[in-house]
Amino acid sequence: MRIHTQLIYCFFLSFIFYQCDAQKETLNKNKYIMPMDSITETLNINNPRLLETKKAQGLVEPYSSRYDVDMTETLSDGSTQTTMGTLGLVYSQRTLLPKGWFDLYKEYYPNGNIKLKRIYNKTSKGDYGLMYEFDEHGKLTKTIDFDEGWKTSFETITEIAKKYIQKYNYKIDASANAVINTDQQWTKQYIKIWRKENDGKKYWQIGLNKGHFENPDDKKCERVIILVDDSSGKVLKNEHYFDWYNRFFKEL
Repeated sequence: MRIHTQLIYCFFLSFIFYQCDAQKETLNKNKYIMPMDSITETLNINNPRLLETKKAQGLVEPYSSRYDVDMTETLSDGSTQTTMGTLGLVYSQRTLLPKGWFDLYKEYYPNGNIKLKRIYNKTSKGDYGLMYEFDEHGKLTKTIDFDEGWKTSFETITEIAKKYIQKYNYKIDASANAVINTDQQWTKQYIKIWRKENDGKKYWQIGLNKGHFENPDDKKCERVIILVDDSSGKVLKNEHYFDWYNRFFKEL
């Protein structure tokens, strides 16, 4: 009986530790992903400032009776929000956040009800986090988890990036609330993080760039490229090299 009780106690402790680890992993996975809720919302399509920007698509029908709008404004938190579309047809809105790795994107129906919500990586193309789709009445109809099937968290990748940033003396902030440089000119110091798949396997790639005006043309850009295996979170390859300006990062 005593042994039986001890086994139950050990199982209980193991379960608690597992739950804590699972919760910790969930927090780690979501820490760097900008939260996007599934709450319904409506765009004010009659906003006077938005309507002031309307311009006809052309001089003849049907374009002369179709009006495009394009309004950009700065929000109280420092974000830059651009709302654009065609009156009575479709609207979209992109919010560029001053800090963090992701920006917000939304689409709206002709009546102004929300159609879609998602996020975008500031440094490269790709799908991350959750995307919500709604019907014309604002009812949530579909949720897509772009992180499903990926094992390594975005935070883990940034921690790997920090080590190489320090090793090669880059002045780049890779923290959760970093001001990410989206001006990826060869003269700038910047970081890129992206996902890729090859032969059914998933990988992450990190790229660091730094310009050197004093170097010859074929060595203007100092670069570091790191390939990470998604299933294990381990670095498979890395390379520190110099390259011509305005060239793509190597694919390892």
